[in-house]
Amino acid sequence: MKKNNLPLILGSVVLVIILLVMLFPQMFVDQSPYTIQHMRFTHESGKLAVERAPFPPSKDNFLGNDHLGRDILSYIIYGTRMTISLGVLIAIGQFLLAIPMALIAGFGNRIAKSVIIQSSVIFSAIPALLIAIILLKLDFFVELDKQKSAIAFILVLTSVSWARLSGLILERVEAILTQPFIRGEVATGKKHIKIAMENVMPHLAPELIVLFFMEIARNLSMMMQLGIFAVFVGNLGLINDATAGVPINLEISFEPEWASMLSTSRTVISTAPWAILYPALAFFISVLGFNLFGEGLRIALQKKDSRAVLVFRKLINLDFKYIWKNSEAKSKNTILMWTFGVIFVIGLFSWVNHEDYSIRFGDESLKLPEDVVIGTESAINTANYIASKMSQIGIEPMEGKNYLIGYDIGPSYLIESQIFKLNILGKPIEFEKDLDYAFMTSGDINETGPIYDATHEDLFNTQDFSRFEDHYVMIDKAYYNDGAIASFVDNISRNARIKGVLLVARKDEVIGNVIVHASEDLAVLLISREVLDKLSEYPDSSITISTAVKPIDSIGNNVVGIFQGADKNIGDEAIVIGMNYNYLESSNKNVLDFNLKLMEKLCSLDSNKRSIIFMFLDGTINEAQHGIHYIAQDFPYSSQKVQVYIDLTGIESSMFEKVEFSTAQAPITRPFAWSLGHHLDKELIKKGFEVQQLETLFVGGEYVFTASEADNALFWNRGMPTIIIGTVKAEQNTQTLEELGSIILEVINKNNY
Repeated sequence: MKKNNLPLILGSVVLVIILLVMLFPQMFVDQSPYTIQHMRFTHESGKLAVERAPFPPSKDNFLGNDHLGRDILSYIIYGTRMTISLGVLIAIGQFLLAIPMALIAGFGNRIAKSVIIQSSVIFSAIPALLIAIILLKLDFFVELDKQKSAIAFILVLTSVSWARLSGLILERVEAILTQPFIRGEVATGKKHIKIAMENVMPHLAPELIVLFFMEIARNLSMMMQLGIFAVFVGNLGLINDATAGVPINLEISFEPEWASMLSTSRTVISTAPWAILYPALAFFISVLGFNLFGEGLRIALQKKDSRAVLVFRKLINLDFKYIWKNSEAKSKNTILMWTFGVIFVIGLFSWVNHEDYSIRFGDESLKLPEDVVIGTESAINTANYIASKMSQIGIEPMEGKNYLIGYDIGPSYLIESQIFKLNILGKPIEFEKDLDYAFMTSGDINETGPIYDATHEDLFNTQDFSRFEDHYVMIDKAYYNDGAIASFVDNISRNARIKGVLLVARKDEVIGNVIVHASEDLAVLLISREVLDKLSEYPDSSITISTAVKPIDSIGNNVVGIFQGADKNIGDEAIVIGMNYNYLESSNKNVLDFNLKLMEKLCSLDSNKRSIIFMFLDGTINEAQHGIHYIAQDFPYSSQKVQVYIDLTGIESSMFEKVEFSTAQAPITRPFAWSLGHHLDKELIKKGFEVQQLETLFVGGEYVFTASEADNALFWNRGMPTIIIGTVKAEQNTQTLEELGSIILEVINKNNY
């Protein structure tokens, strides 16, 4: 009667389950392993009850929570991939070292044999576990990130354990080399390497396969022991004091991995035994499964009628035709079944885990107006269009049933035409708008007059205002702050009949404006330093200013909606994304289309654990009317629940040369924002983008962006960590918004998971 190979059957079942969990963790749990919940509030009989983690097993958390409030079942399921992968990769490293060394030593190389023997002696005298602890507890290894830490584990554990394995293989190699058929091969003049591949390895292969699975089990046992001693992959440096910003390693890992669970929970074993029991049980089942599978293979491969040696010899020679031709019908069916099974699993894994990060924008541009300016009819139509898009893809309004949140911009006017020129002996030089100059206030004006240069005067102590009469007064902003300048303009205009004010821009100050607060008797212009130089060359010449304006609606509209997160624990945490929808040139319609497509793609991804708040901000082409200032005053969501604000309003063109980027307002004390910003920075550099950092000042322990107050609004007014991403055009615009969008989409998706 034929006996069933019970160890092989049981081991196969365990390994198949482990493989499925590794490949498709989301099929087994719906919670994120990264969710932290220190406190839990419940209402019983009208009373508020407060619990502190760790929480015992319950219907919502089948295996309970650890001392950080993380769901243990989710942590074990998602930790399977890293833990088992480490065990397998360490075993591969051991075999890559042990087999060549054993073969070389077996054929008589004394150096190789001496290395194997001496290494075995060292690791017998000093336990490999102790050496691994000493090495991996060094600060250099502890401070590594996840990927580098995993590589360090593989290298260290391979180094301390390969010699024992090599000694076992060497004994078997020497035994094979004493066989008569080997002497016959030597007599024919075969080289050692050919004998090793064609004769030794086929006889060795069945035992190596068995040993491989046994070594995986041994490696998992080693990792479990290391976990007890607080040695695991990806130690996390926590901030012990946010004011000093001193990172302290507290032997905690946010990376799902079983050894770290044993380490971080060992201090609560008396109060929360489940936090230790279940990861230890996961190790036990896995070690048992690999050992059973290895034992089952040994039984199957070492049968008297086994043709394993012949099959392995043909496999080494890549003679698949012979194997197929001489296989029994049952064996062929088994081969086909396993082949299709592997192909199916790989295909299913690729399909389940594949995310399409392409944006593919451009098709909506034809439906958009030629320009969108705050307060105009095109702006309100575009805002309603965005709102309808939000409704279609399941984004909910933030306030009641209305996606549009209006705000007052005051009496404002759109500049329809504008001229600024220097008159030199009847040959006027006309300056270029939004490059050389921009109107800050204006009415319907057509005036010519001389310039009074006050750029080198102390305007704080002005007594005589008569010298300003009937002149355009020129003031250099480099010497005064905005409040002082506003006071000067008001003081001079009240005490003298002046034609207007020319404000010389500060270094790197952006010049451009299309909306002004009208004042019929006074025009205020912002001019470049190049214009200052030109006017200084001809101090006795006059300038001509001509403008025509029309009134616009005094209400701006931000379009705001929220896409609810799927995780029951962190679903109310939010990622806020700010985008613009104003533009002056029809070529920039693509940017709005890109923003809409990015919103749509983010809502279609499978891993949205947290909520995403989308803000399409009005007035972004002008600092004074920028919608972010209103949102910062009355943000329609709890700022404490916002994990990061990603400002994309600086994306202004579909082709550009550089990416404007900064994480200065996403400090390490805000770990989610810091991690996302760090990830973005790495990906941008990796994909070849030239990154230009925004200029900042360090004030009161935090950073302030100097280019625009809008960039600082949510960080300084609402305490939201902010990441800025924009585009910079130049002569050679080779970078595309599609590439940048794919990076933004991928990083947000992976961090939101």
